[in-house]
Amino acid sequence: MIKKLLITFSLVLLSFSTEIYAKEITKEIIRSYKVIANPMRMNQIADRFEVVKKLTTGYEVYVKEEDAKFFLELAPSAELINANTQSAFYADKSKAESLNISKYRKFADVERDLNTIAASYKDMATLESYGVTKGGRKLYALKISTNNSNTPRPEVMVTAATHGDELVTVEVLFSLINELLAGYGKDPRLTKIIDGRDIYFIPVVSPDSFEARERYVGGIDPNRSFPWPENTTNKTVDCIQGIMDFSNAHKFAGSLDFHAYGKLVMFPWGYTKQAPISKDEVILRDLVRSMARENQYKAGQISTTIYIAKGSSADYFYWKNKTEAIAVELADQKVPSYNSIPLVTQEAREMTWTFLEHFN
Repeated sequence: MIKKLLITFSLVLLSFSTEIYAKEITKEIIRSYKVIANPMRMNQIADRFEVVKKLTTGYEVYVKEEDAKFFLELAPSAELINANTQSAFYADKSKAESLNISKYRKFADVERDLNTIAASYKDMATLESYGVTKGGRKLYALKISTNNSNTPRPEVMVTAATHGDELVTVEVLFSLINELLAGYGKDPRLTKIIDGRDIYFIPVVSPDSFEARERYVGGIDPNRSFPWPENTTNKTVDCIQGIMDFSNAHKFAGSLDFHAYGKLVMFPWGYTKQAPISKDEVILRDLVRSMARENQYKAGQISTTIYIAKGSSADYFYWKNKTEAIAVELADQKVPSYNSIPLVTQEAREMTWTFLEHFN
């Protein structure tokens, strides 16, 4: 009898802990749909929802659960792909364990590792804070630079985790940072990259949503909350205002923004299918093609490679400061198995070095 009671109690505890786990990890629910619609209707959808991927036929669109009714009025024939895009990784504890989700960095790990890097490479790495989020978390930038030249050097910015649920971008960025610094003085190519430019790495653009493992900030898509030429007063969120101020102070020559997923490397514009001015288009198109040469990512303009995306980082940086702004969609999942990170890093490595070498 006691044995049966213990078994029953254990099952109740297991059920309760799984429920608590799901509630703690998945606060926001985002559905994904496959949509096939005429161009006019797709434009209406893209104005209100996040078009994340071009499929063989149609598009994949993210929709917050509370907006699903309105979305289905716009796209009544939409096909549900996933009722909760987060559940595959977080709400399902056994799935999370199989992917080794617990090994992915949390924000405290990011802070610790940034401080460790700055302390270990004092001659090259400087940790800066350019603001604080509403949640009280610092916005960090790691500057990598040397004093081996008296001539002005271009400033370049590399960012990750604008969307807090794209965990693989943070791991890849840390791998590249460590490789770059460890190679200084040993690998001629990496030494030249560091000596020739001032590089600012921002591993987590959106600390609060990253810590919560959520995609949006207060229900707002951070990569649709930048102003753009047709909406100069677009409503933004704290972390995006922070990086806007940071980029405007530096007027970066180039920016590389890591997202996940899709295996794409893209340039502005995103808000319109119109191309940038011809001189810039030639430079940007050549750059993304060069970056994609080894990993065979699809290269092109944001609005024609995926779909129209209004309020993106690439558009803002290019528009405000003529930054050669590139957006990359890494891998084929937002949170692949932790053991596959070296493979994703391999895809990103040559692409990133090529990007950095472009600015000299």
